[in-house]
Amino acid sequence: MSISKPLAAVSSRSGQAAVEFIASLLLVLLVLTGIIHVARLARTSLFLHAVLRGDAGQRAMRESSLGSAPTHISDWKPGADDIRHTADDQPVRNGLAVLNAAQTLTDLSVRSDSDWTFVAQDSRLPLSMIRLRDSPNSATIVGFVHGEETLHVPVDHVLRELVYDKDDVAIKEEVWMPLMGGLY
Repeated sequence: MSISKPLAAVSSRSGQAAVEFIASLLLVLLVLTGIIHVARLARTSLFLHAVLRGDAGQRAMRESSLGSAPTHISDWKPGADDIRHTADDQPVRNGLAVLNAAQTLTDLSVRSDSDWTFVAQDSRLPLSMIRLRDSPNSATIVGFVHGEETLHVPVDHVLRELVYDKDDVAIKEEVWMPLMGGLY
């Protein structure tokens, strides 16, 4: 009788070890799959951003491009969850702070205000760029090229079944490039 009890205890412990090993292996695989998925999302975002910047840069170099102006955001209001820096936050659109910063920047870009009257005759800059300092809204005078795209990255089967019940994740990138007006 004393021999069968230790064998039963050893048998019981080895079954528990196997269950713990399988559970920990599952968790490790889940974490690794999650890391791979996040890396795939980051790589897709960087790729999309680079493509959009390249396209917007080429369009910005053309003199015939028509520009648009981004809406300036001066701050963010917390959304319904009353927590800042979350997805439901709403932008506070106020261009006054940006306009004052642009005026300060143009004021500090020359030694004296009279330097703004001297522009080389062979300058390829449009007159609107030369008169940037006098403009009340510099973003609309200079102009920007806008690029925006959304890509969908598929979610791995393991993550879809155990963690995230979606087929894909949308990656959205937006790029604003200033018009160059044939500067380069």
